[in-house]
Amino acid sequence: MDKEDRLNQQIALFYFAYKTFVETADRLIGKYDITRTHHRILFFVARSPGVKMNELLTLLEVSKQALHQPLLELKEKGYITIEPSELDKRVRCIFLTETGQMIEAELGEAQRRQMAAALSAGDDPEGKVWMNVLEQYAKERPGFAFFK
Repeated sequence: MDKEDRLNQQIALFYFAYKTFVETADRLIGKYDITRTHHRILFFVARSPGVKMNELLTLLEVSKQALHQPLLELKEKGYITIEPSELDKRVRCIFLTETGQMIEAELGEAQRRQMAAALSAGDDPEGKVWMNVLEQYAKERPGFAFFK
């Protein structure tokens, strides 16, 4: 197999892996009547409690308009709170409620189990090589600096 064929095979595998990864969460988010966008919000707010609205826009790479409705829906469901910053009341910070934490933990645990199983099945159980590959892809994303 030449280099181009090998890369094409790897791209196809990456695509199939991604599809499988998101299907794990998709099966669970339906029972909470939320979408992948809601799930991404919950994921990032769980990792950065009190994240500022502008930071979340950067992490998700969406416009204020695109974020408005999903945030409103999560707030109405009681999964998040939006509070003014203690330092600057004009800045809004987002937190998960106890219910939001529970839902995010359930979704995250399913994906962490899946990732751990895939890594354990390979020669990289700690995911060091995989992490390097992901960082090479992610390093150009605006939100990458938040988690580096």
